Amino acid sequence: RAGNVRSILTLEVISGPSHGLCYSIQSTNASKLPLTLGRVAPSDVLLKDSEISGKHAMINWNLNKLKWEVVDMGSLNGTLLNSQAIHHLDSGSRHWGEPVELANGDILTLGTSTKVFVQVTSQTKHIVPFGVGLASDPMALRRGGKKLPMEDVCHCHWPIPGTDQFGLFGVCDGHGGASAATSASKILPEMFSSILSDSFRRERILSQCDASDVLRDAFLQTEACMKHYYEGCTATVLLVWVDDHENIFVQCANVGDSACVMNIDGKQIKMTEDHRITSYSERHRIQETGEPLKDGETRLCGLNLGRMLGDKFLKEQDARFSSEPYVSEVVCIRQASRGFALLASDGFWDVVNLKKAIQLVEQARKRCTRDTDNAAERIANFLLTEARTQRTKDNTSIIFLDFDSVNRIYSCKLGS
Repeated sequence: RAGNVRSILTLEVISGPSHGLCYSIQSTNASKLPLTLGRVAPSDVLLKDSEISGKHAMINWNLNKLKWEVVDMGSLNGTLLNSQAIHHLDSGSRHWGEPVELANGDILTLGTSTKVFVQVTSQTKHIVPFGVGLASDPMALRRGGKKLPMEDVCHCHWPIPGTDQFGLFGVCDGHGGASAATSASKILPEMFSSILSDSFRRERILSQCDASDVLRDAFLQTEACMKHYYEGCTATVLLVWVDDHENIFVQCANVGDSACVMNIDGKQIKMTEDHRITSYSERHRIQETGEPLKDGETRLCGLNLGRMLGDKFLKEQDARFSSEPYVSEVVCIRQASRGFALLASDGFWDVVNLKKAIQLVEQARKRCTRDTDNAAERIANFLLTEARTQRTKDNTSIIFLDFDSVNRIYSCKLGS
């Protein structure tokens, strides 16, 4: 429990000679604790007040109680907590007082004029129940040595803010610049967070084991928020959730050509649909609009994609463009299962096919033993190196989720 709780203590001097001074520290920052308040160095919080002793008070994080505590260090003029004395009753004895718990909103008075406002905020360190690896490279040099700008943007969120059982992992690959991809990578998680803040919708996913409507709504709302007229992006996201029995569920949605494949107990599962104009499924969709593509036509208004986010100008010019995502079936990973998900932008898939990708993962797994720190990260980088070796000519981004690692703990920073 202690390792999962992080508390942030902020002290603000609201009156006295050092008025306006602020100091903040985290409970996990053991090297900076305990924290001392006093008039002279080496006190951590220096308070230029003649009524304050050189070493006046000390604040520490109590690992047993998981609380901040303050103790008077035998100061000459005493310490008050919310107007109550916490120093030793015999102030002239220089004996220390007893530790007293600090809470959010408390006011410490050191001497008679220096008052310190206490702010305490707690954060839970969320643990991802599977391995997460992320690797990307702009593959900066084209033939001829021209630098290639990075237009891929990845995002990893566990948990989605406002939830504790849902996570979101995605890749957006921009065209015409990185602006649309950057916006989509910010807006999509916000939309999922907003939708899943509704407990009814969360419970429905958990009971029905299906999030199709949530995935579609999030894409619809993201497209509505994007104001990019001359830039667009692919978007491929994996929504992952865990039930009360610690089974993991995965469902994917995508527009564009950033693909995802899963392998569960040796069974290969394609989680995405290719929305390039050359793909059969996309040509069929366009044909259903009543304006089929001509034989040999591989681009629409100069673009090789039929579905994307953004590109509002092109969508105004040609109604055959779409932002409607393909939504996969739900994949369940039981506790005893072996499996992984590999999500990558087209820079990877241009040079590595699905069968080869599965082989590469198995090859990398043999190199990464279970006791290797974050094997998922190593596997993602191994796959990226293969794309580089195969001389891909496009930005390459890879997210690798290792569901074999349910007994290991990896951290995933929010918003990465």
